Amino acid sequence: MHDTPPGLSPSPRRQAPLVPRVEDVPASYTHLDCEVREVRGAQVRLFTFPGGSADPERTVVCLPGLGASGRSFAPMAPLADALRLRLWTPPLHTPATHTPLAWNLEVLAHAEARLPPRFALLGSSYGSLVSIAFALAHPERVKALVLVSPVACVRRARRLAVTLSTLVRTPRPLAYVFAPTVARVLGGGELPAEGRAEIVREARRLTPVELARRLRDVLAADYLPRLRELRVPTLVVQGGRDLLVPSRAARDVAEHVPGARLALLPEASHLPYMSHPASFNACVRDFLLDPGTGPLA
Repeated sequence: MHDTPPGLSPSPRRQAPLVPRVEDVPASYTHLDCEVREVRGAQVRLFTFPGGSADPERTVVCLPGLGASGRSFAPMAPLADALRLRLWTPPLHTPATHTPLAWNLEVLAHAEARLPPRFALLGSSYGSLVSIAFALAHPERVKALVLVSPVACVRRARRLAVTLSTLVRTPRPLAYVFAPTVARVLGGGELPAEGRAEIVREARRLTPVELARRLRDVLAADYLPRLRELRVPTLVVQGGRDLLVPSRAARDVAEHVPGARLALLPEASHLPYMSHPASFNACVRDFLLDPGTGPLA
């Protein structure tokens, strides 16, 4: 039932599609509930874990990376009993009046988003950029920050790897050739096949123009000088094999945020919550729910 690019026949050895259709959700990512919220005329998909914590004081809004959806945080399910996880998917389109970053900030802060007055933010890659910007613009609303593979200054990012993400949007049949490579760059060799399929499938929802505009946000980012203004408990999580954001970038962020902790997962790449969920979930739980110091304990 999978689509095949014109002129190419399905390989008898390959059971899974190289580039899944947008409606084909991997089986291990289907257990989430999805609510569509209208915020400032834009549609936001909000994924939640059935039966998860209902305590608003323990709300964690999770912001995905470039082109991903909140569904990519599905492997965080073991934390749902203790934390009220809200897996946020930014609007697919940005109006011409805003940059994608500015639009994300307005949508997150708007009353129609129906988020608690205060919550923790967990942002991955591009989502970390949104999280940093939101915490600086609305410090009164942020209880804690978890910055995964943080993007705060492009000088520390590898531009070639950033550019690779545009290949997800190349015309067929090139997308069928390059998309798995892009997913491997992002997730590393230990990212399960279903995780790669989830990343590629969701990225195909974005138009080339929207993806290019979000990439410009990343390439223009330089928040390092302002990180010292942050006054919230902060955890920086970095994969030791990240080909997109080097470890030095994560250390820069941790060193600039007062009191920040740095957790290095040596075997993980750019998406540790997908490739190494047990280690990732453990360090997030320890940070947020430590009985003595945890901001959401």
